[in-house]
Parts: sequence; C-alpha cells; structure tokens
Amino acid sequence: MAKKTRRGQKQCPKCNAWVKGTRAKTCPKCDYQFNGKQEAAPAPEPAVAEKKVGNTVTFEQVRAVAQTVKAIGGFARLNELLGLIKEVGGLKKFKDLLEAMSATEAGAVPY
Repeated sequence: MAKKTRRGQKQCPKCNAWVKGTRAKTCPKCDYQFNGKQEAAPAPEPAVAEKKVGNTVTFEQVRAVAQTVKAIGGFARLNELLGLIKEVGGLKKFKDLLEAMSATEAGAVPY
C-alpha cells in the first residue's frame, strides 16, 4: 500500500501519527526523533584495570616505572632525562626530536 503524504506534515514511522511542520524534530506522541539521531546506547565502562580514581597509583604503573629506571641505569639518570625533557619544552617536542634524530641514522636513510 502506498504511503500517503500531507503537505507541511510528516508521518512518524514509530507510531504512524502525523506531525505538523516539516521541520519538527520529534514526535509529540512517542518522542521519536526525526533527525536520525536516536538515543545512543551508553558507552561501555572501561576495564577495571584502566579506571583511575583520584591520585591512586596502580601496580602496573609501578612496575612500568621500575622497568624504565632499570633500563636507563638508575634514578639519577632518569632524573637527568626528565630534566632534559623539561628543558627541551615538553614530552611532545622531545619525541619529535627523537624521531628526527632516528631518521638521520645511517641505516634509516634510503639511498
């Protein structure tokens, strides 16, 4: 059966009621939204290990810092590295400098 049309109105696909005005955003009877953005499902909760509450430190964070200290060669060298990062202007600039330096290595330059 063909769908009827009325000038200046639109029909709600949910409850088949006619809604006045072609620019209506919602159906007054069933609250159907015509703009195609129906209520989205709530975002899933992050995993329990990823939740951060205040200033708490997780065991995984402690383990990662301990491995970094060990790899660098102790707390004194790690403090020097952190001072250098601060001197350069932050972690983003430090990362950019490292990438630029690694691109100039002999093995990385395509000839």
